[in-house]
Amino acid sequence: MRDSAVLSVLITAHNCATWLDATLESVIAAIAGADDQCEVIIINDASEDETQQIIDAFTVRYPRLISDNTALRNIGKVRNHAINLAQGDYVLMVDGDDRLLPGAIADHLKVLTQQQPALYLSKIIECRTETPAANWQFSSPNQLTTHSAIQKFLIHREFQAHVIGQYFRRTLLLANPFPPFVCYEDTWLFPLLLTQAEKILYTDAGFYLYRKHSNSLSTVMNDEKVDCMVAATRHLDEVLPVEFQPLIVCHWLDVAHRHRDVLQRTGHWQEVVERILTTRLMRFMLNGAVRTSYKRKMLAFRKGIR
Repeated sequence: MRDSAVLSVLITAHNCATWLDATLESVIAAIAGADDQCEVIIINDASEDETQQIIDAFTVRYPRLISDNTALRNIGKVRNHAINLAQGDYVLMVDGDDRLLPGAIADHLKVLTQQQPALYLSKIIECRTETPAANWQFSSPNQLTTHSAIQKFLIHREFQAHVIGQYFRRTLLLANPFPPFVCYEDTWLFPLLLTQAEKILYTDAGFYLYRKHSNSLSTVMNDEKVDCMVAATRHLDEVLPVEFQPLIVCHWLDVAHRHRDVLQRTGHWQEVVERILTTRLMRFMLNGAVRTSYKRKMLAFRKGIR
């Protein structure tokens, strides 16, 4: 029964026909016999390729798959719609062009039911080829304090702002919906969830193969995406404690370094410059959590705008 599901696997698909069949097969393999604890929901958002035909064919082989269609053309709205359809205690989000490692969800379900965290996080495996980058091997998670979770998130070495491949208690997402962004919706929401989660688990055993390709939402930037990126970076300042300001500035430096031309065209450049210059330089340079590369970026930035 749907109302007894521990986990809702939410798959969002937009023009994913090239990869979707492999994605769906990998989800079923990752569940690996724990079907009675899971529901799988796929949302086809305004696809213009053969995405729906693939979904229809898959539901014949896997009748428990729940499918729905939207024409929202907005990933933030699509994710909220999927969460509202879900019935599981937890939510795992999967993009329609990514894959999971076999058996991983079945192992994670034991942790979710026994330890009942608000968030259960792990590394994302970036995959640029068709060959899986790793074999699944379970590793028991460690519990993080709120402070250490926020610091790890800001440093980006162990986990980033991807909501794909992470487990969230569904009530947490219902209370904190995604913004209606076409991109960077997870970057906006993730830090807020870290501040509100009562129990956070983390493991470095990755199971989610994130396909990074030329069609990825954040790969090719336009004015609307930059608007979303700036709003998401601004939200870091709004929701995270002031003690994390030096690490937040590293994200502002990345925005300035990577997107100066479009920032100037969209009118965001001055905001970014002023935000970086409000940072007390000595405090930033002496912060042990700030990597040397960002300290160099800060000095180069300040020199370059004189």
